[in-house]
Amino acid sequence: MSKINLLAIILISTLLSACGFHTPNNIASLNASITGNTSGAFAVELKKHFNTNAVQLLTVQIGNEVQKQQTVTYSAGIVSSYSLTLGVPIKIFQHKKLLLVKTLTANTTMSKLSLQANRLQITTSYTQLRKDIVTKLLRRLKALNAN
Repeated sequence: MSKINLLAIILISTLLSACGFHTPNNIASLNASITGNTSGAFAVELKKHFNTNAVQLLTVQIGNEVQKQQTVTYSAGIVSSYSLTLGVPIKIFQHKKLLLVKTLTANTTMSKLSLQANRLQITTSYTQLRKDIVTKLLRRLKALNAN
């Protein structure tokens, strides 16, 4: 390794360390029991992120997904954009004590839809919105689990 490469690596490492960047070293494993709508797409996506070997301290009650599709731009009989919203009602318990009641939502606007790809794009967008809500829920579960 040349001296310039070594110097560049040391400089970059120092700059990243100085700005607070670091690899996470205390990743807590997370597991919770899921009740309610356990066979829905949201519950299936959420279960992918749980560690089945960890202790289940929290219970997550999942309600039915609410998908809203609203036409935003409509001209000459052709829909050119949609506003999609996905909401999932969540209740989080710890030893029968209610910690959180909230409907987690995510939304997006899609434009320039072709007629053939219309349904596929909408389905894909709802899948991405579901993943966004799972990420929000995991952050809340980790915070509640830490306390």
